[in-house]
Amino acid sequence: MKKLIYSLPTSLFEIFAVEFNGYGFEILNRDTEETVFAIYVDDKELKSVKEAVQEIFEDLGNGTLILEEDIKEENWEEKWKEHFKPIKIPPFVIIPEWEIYEGDLIPIKLKIGKAFGTGLHPSTQIVLSLIPEYIEKEDSVLDIGTGSGILSIASKKIGAGLVKGIDIQPEAVEECKTNSWENEVEVLCERKSFEDINERYDIVLANLQIDIFREAFKKISKLFRKYLIVSGIYGEKERSQILKLSKDLNLEVLKEVSKKDEGLEEKWYGFVLRHSKKD
Repeated sequence: MKKLIYSLPTSLFEIFAVEFNGYGFEILNRDTEETVFAIYVDDKELKSVKEAVQEIFEDLGNGTLILEEDIKEENWEEKWKEHFKPIKIPPFVIIPEWEIYEGDLIPIKLKIGKAFGTGLHPSTQIVLSLIPEYIEKEDSVLDIGTGSGILSIASKKIGAGLVKGIDIQPEAVEECKTNSWENEVEVLCERKSFEDINERYDIVLANLQIDIFREAFKKISKLFRKYLIVSGIYGEKERSQILKLSKDLNLEVLKEVSKKDEGLEEKWYGFVLRHSKKD
């Protein structure tokens, strides 16, 4: 197993975290100027993960690999077992695959390794908090950019019918399949872009970057019948942009949720949208 240590301006780190959805990382040092973080990856997936990170860095125009080192895999597992604490996002609790949970919340198990960290991100927490309120029994759900599959799994656990998680990264699709199996739920994890989706779903979950919404919000808005739940929106500028995009497409805002991230000045936002009854 490899430990990859990267450096990125703090102002860009949260954008990176959203784009790198489906993978975990350990923040080693963070201040107002720079964030240094580590990604742990199996040797067989090293090339593809490094390429995925580099692609995001190129889009952001910044980011550096500082160090690449070998670590003993057993030490990696013991480290998570020693330091990882359940992440409570009622009605869900995020736990590692080895954990046996006996509380009142709905457990979501994630495979140790790349997936860890995703449940901590404010944009993921926002969507998780909205899922129980807007997804009803047997609703069909499309999870765009599924990553670890955490949102798809949460949807299935509260009774959704057909749940499909799509991602353009093959590693994310495999992680989605593994985590679905760990949670004993049936999620269709597919390597696919939302551009290739033509059928409509009751609910669409889209925890994505604002750039994707700017370019393809019209297409995404055609994929849902009941509700579109969006997140990954950072700061007042992006909030204003998503609200304008919604208005232009006659989408009504049913709910707005915000969450502060420690160390950052602005908030993360999530929205529940539906087609205007005037349409």
